[in-house]
Amino acid sequence: MVFPVGCESVWQLMNGAMSNGSLTGLVANTWAERGIAVPFTTPALAQARMRRDDGSKRREFILPSLSGGKGCYVMPWKSILGSMTTTLHDRVLFDLMQQHDVDCPIKMRHVTLEVAAKGLSGPRAARKAQEILDNEKQYQVLTTFLLVLQLLKLVNVSSQELIAEGLASESAQRRMRSALIGVADRLKIPHDDLYGRIESLSSLISPIGLPQAPEPGRLRALTDDLTVFRDTVRGWATAMPDEIAQIGEFEAQVAEMTNQMANKSVLRVDGETEGLAAMLRAWDKRFTSVSAEVRQLSWLLDGWDYVITLFHEVSDKSDKERQNMLADTFPLLPQIPREEFEVADDKKVGALGVIQRRWVRGNEDWRTGVLDYDQVQRLEARRAAMK
Repeated sequence: MVFPVGCESVWQLMNGAMSNGSLTGLVANTWAERGIAVPFTTPALAQARMRRDDGSKRREFILPSLSGGKGCYVMPWKSILGSMTTTLHDRVLFDLMQQHDVDCPIKMRHVTLEVAAKGLSGPRAARKAQEILDNEKQYQVLTTFLLVLQLLKLVNVSSQELIAEGLASESAQRRMRSALIGVADRLKIPHDDLYGRIESLSSLISPIGLPQAPEPGRLRALTDDLTVFRDTVRGWATAMPDEIAQIGEFEAQVAEMTNQMANKSVLRVDGETEGLAAMLRAWDKRFTSVSAEVRQLSWLLDGWDYVITLFHEVSDKSDKERQNMLADTFPLLPQIPREEFEVADDKKVGALGVIQRRWVRGNEDWRTGVLDYDQVQRLEARRAAMK
């Protein structure tokens, strides 16, 4: 069901326990103000955003206003617990967020996978989380190896020769160590520092991956997914009623702007790694620059993995299910903060914000504060399907 504007007072009356919350606008000025998407499994909290309360360490959560209208509810965790039944997964997740002082999407992902691996989102999600953790370790090893191969070219050591010898063989390992000592000497970097810098850089950029890697890193792949999402949703919108078509076009435009900004960040990181020798020489400055780009990209794409998962769920479904997906994702769409806009003019951005405030899809069981266990299971299944 799609609710029109103007029902905020009804929603507030029906949810007296939410009196400690407040309504706020949907479009933030900064990443910190927008908050971090949290993969809660309580339906009313799905993809709520967490941010710091101004002037304190207390965390507050931004929930879409289920009535549509003027914005979102901002509530501390204590008020959430007093207004609805939450899953064990979500309570454990919040505790870990507190323990690890989660303040960015990268930390949130690590904590989320840790909770899922415990089995609190079901056995399928637990298996998937462990698989992701294992794959990411292997991908970081691959990234380190590709960086080393790139450096070995500086001392004319061929990667084909090492592979022919067998990378795990003693002779290949000895030759590689000797070659890296030569690289360190050439770059006038202490040997131990060289190894440490390679490891640090590999850990930092493995979520993006190197352009020469056989498979893209997670964030690079998600950036590519936005192009598919944009084009496909625009195609769907041509056959939809005007109001839903408006939503589809809005989502496509946000995906397009996000994709453009993400590609710029990826290209800047790729540019730094292509000049790896120069980066290792001017380590402090260059590493700080790349760290900022990776952090920017993680904030920019935060929440899109959930939207893309829902998008794939309905890719081969009916027009009605596609319309419902667009309405469901509409209030959750990861908005770009005002200060981050590089190209779009203010009028266009403002118009998109007005569109998003007009319509939102509701779920009857959310308004009662009682858990809809079918919804919980669907959210857990989506958690298992996300990369």
